[in-house]
Amino acid sequence: MPSDPRDWRGLIEAGALFAAFMDLDEVLRQALPYSAGAARAERSRLLLHDEAAGELVVAAAGGAGGEQQRGRRFPDSSGIAGAVLRSGQARIVVEPAGPVMAAPLRIGSRTLGVVEATNPTTVGGAFDAADLERFVASCSLIAIAVENASLYRRLDRETQLLDRTREDLARPLVAESPAMRRALQHAERAAAGRSTVLLVGETGTGKEQLARRIHEASPRARRPFVALNCGALPEGLLESELFGHEKGAFTGADRRRIGRFELADGGTLFLDEIGELPPAAQVKLLRVLQEREITRLGGAETVHVDVRLVVATHRDLAAEARAGRFREDLFFRVHVVPIRLPPLRERSEDVEPLACLFVERLSRELGRPPRTLTAGALDGLRRHQWPGNVRELENLIERLLVLGEEGPVTAQEVAELLPQAPALAASASALPASSLWDHERQLLVQALEQAGRNQTRAARLLQISREQLRTRMKRYGLLPSGSSSRRP
Repeated sequence: MPSDPRDWRGLIEAGALFAAFMDLDEVLRQALPYSAGAARAERSRLLLHDEAAGELVVAAAGGAGGEQQRGRRFPDSSGIAGAVLRSGQARIVVEPAGPVMAAPLRIGSRTLGVVEATNPTTVGGAFDAADLERFVASCSLIAIAVENASLYRRLDRETQLLDRTREDLARPLVAESPAMRRALQHAERAAAGRSTVLLVGETGTGKEQLARRIHEASPRARRPFVALNCGALPEGLLESELFGHEKGAFTGADRRRIGRFELADGGTLFLDEIGELPPAAQVKLLRVLQEREITRLGGAETVHVDVRLVVATHRDLAAEARAGRFREDLFFRVHVVPIRLPPLRERSEDVEPLACLFVERLSRELGRPPRTLTAGALDGLRRHQWPGNVRELENLIERLLVLGEEGPVTAQEVAELLPQAPALAASASALPASSLWDHERQLLVQALEQAGRNQTRAARLLQISREQLRTRMKRYGLLPSGSSSRRP
């Protein structure tokens, strides 16, 4: 113990102060002045250990030039910090730039990082044993505060993840048809690795379900699965959702928001409708895939992320790249393991088991007595072209349960509840052979005409959300003059 008990007063006050902070950035901001004061040092910096990358990251730095050091990375075996990290023992080293004192941030048997103090302010220009003792004590308090704040941040991320992903995890993938069985086999083989998977299929074919299956069969199954539909968000919000933002980054950013990449760290990120990404977001996504790090909007710190990427699209991305609407370099980055999901009209063997599954589950959820499907009803379901695929079938079963009478479902009931989609599908099939771009634009025009320009009804006809419809209308120049991509 130091001879003067007053030397410990600042550390006691620091311990009480740190206990009140749950924000990691605030802990780091407050910790450095106390560590420098305890060591009587001119400068100090706190380095956290990124074990996965094998690096020490400057999380906070105080003194002259400290702000410029934040975010810098070093091999975890280099310098005095690396030596202290490996040994777990504090030490004083005299370097050409001046004396340096370093101590580990230890919690039990784990070392979270290292704190360094440089250039003593005491007369004589050297650190002594008393400085080292106080410094080690201050680092013990900082380690506890960093651990508590890190746990709180992790809990906050998981809470955000639960708030954002409320999909039905119990919905199974039916695969009686050879085409669907083949897609599942490819997915199971891809799950074991970390290669990017590209799922190609029409809207409603079960791309997100298959992405979850890949995640759950992978070594990352115990880590988060995070999903984002790139076509469901206005362009101005998409980058914030992907990469997060700092407080004050833009109007309305009243707090830091963790993006999907950070939420998925260690797990799987599923980007649906990747073909809808605007050019600026394509550039940033390419950089993340190359560097495996992100920068939040409005921030300067780079954050290392370890994410397995699964992407999906209903577009022909190769054709989009040739036409200049999708970056060719990004296409080659995501087109590593392509898996095609067949539309429901190509897997008639799956219609009956899917329909029976939906009847059982939806009857239970709606509190309705289950209904059987007659042979005529099943035949009508098999003959339908299903432009909305499995999602359309599920919606039809729900309508049959809500609107129908008790008893078996008849062929007439099925026919009465499918008046619009077949007409739209028939008109689409009559389109002349042309590019995918022309084909989709014509579908939009036809749906808008059938709906009397009512966007909500047109979106329902196309089995997509209103935001997705407006995004596509903007791309094809179909929005009224002066209209934005946001809801009017």
